[in-house]
Amino acid sequence: MLSFKALLSEQLEKNEQLSHLDHPYQMHVLYGKNGAESAIRDLKATHEYFKTGKSNRVYASRKVDGGVSVIMKNHPTFGFSVSTKSAFNVNPKINYTEEDIEKNHGHAKGLASALKHVLKHGKDLVKPGHSVQGDLLYTNDAKTTDDHVTTTPNRIEYKHSGKPKKFGIALHTEYEGNSAKSGVSSSAINHSRNVFVADTSFEPKSSHYEEKHQNTSEKHLAAAEGILKKHPEHFDISKEHKEHLLTYMNSLRSESGHIVPPTHESYKEHLKRIMEKRQASVKTEKSKAEKGAAFKNMMDEVDRDKAKFKSIFDFHDHVNKVTEALATTLHHNKPSNFTTHIDGAPSTDEGIVVADKKTRNIRFKIVPNRIASALRYNPRFPKNTTASQ
Repeated sequence: MLSFKALLSEQLEKNEQLSHLDHPYQMHVLYGKNGAESAIRDLKATHEYFKTGKSNRVYASRKVDGGVSVIMKNHPTFGFSVSTKSAFNVNPKINYTEEDIEKNHGHAKGLASALKHVLKHGKDLVKPGHSVQGDLLYTNDAKTTDDHVTTTPNRIEYKHSGKPKKFGIALHTEYEGNSAKSGVSSSAINHSRNVFVADTSFEPKSSHYEEKHQNTSEKHLAAAEGILKKHPEHFDISKEHKEHLLTYMNSLRSESGHIVPPTHESYKEHLKRIMEKRQASVKTEKSKAEKGAAFKNMMDEVDRDKAKFKSIFDFHDHVNKVTEALATTLHHNKPSNFTTHIDGAPSTDEGIVVADKKTRNIRFKIVPNRIASALRYNPRFPKNTTASQ
């Protein structure tokens, strides 16, 4: 029989989607033709769900911009443990005691302190035999008054109503056997006087999805599907281009949230900048020449296969417009126990997570462009401006 540590390690390795959620407009780059088909199919289902207010083959939950992601398990034999995403490691770091936390995370004092706090106060939240995952909102470092807590784990400021608890968390995942499922059922957690659990429910109504945004979604879904049907072969993207297309498309987002349309020339300029950085990172002329040749081959491919890259760029543009139209429903669907601000101004929360209703597997996340830009251009973390949001 596998030990609990081995079981948890195995289930996490099988559910790598928990470490990063895809945007729909990335899926054709990440997964080729199958990814494009999946994005269109699930966006259509989401569009119908939001249009009618009736769940079909997908359902939605609220994405909350928290801090470190923690996994809490209350094993009936091994006891309560807390882990970070380092539980995904080949040698997983799982903490049953404060000594475990010091051993595994003592080099990061703030993280170690937060994990000890969760280990001490989180046990009564998770029912025996259950494992859940969520993003920490605060521990003992938040601004508090008698009736609310204000915390800014990343860029979005959250004001949580009610008396301050020992810590706050946005739960988003439940483990069933070796499977990770989107959302956390009431059978997995208790009401805890020590823990604030953010409202991550998202129940769209037809009135939330304005007709003009419905029309936008239908127009661009049809256009994206037309590209895929006409040129499915254009979605066979090389490994080398996948890496750079993802960073290029992310770079098109301005600080204000505006998306610059992708073009052949600007993509080649992006490749050239990366080439120059990588050439500067090596010392010998031979290494510089090798890196230059590799990138020149990619830029030549963009020139040779202009039709292919136009399909890739246009598909991205159409799908991004669909997700932005769907994201407008956040303005009408507010959480019950917190409000959100960015730089003092009211904002929506981070976004929406869409999952398959039957399997509870996550399909993608929908993040408004303005929110994605605010996270990408976070002045608290200036080096994050090249990260994918």
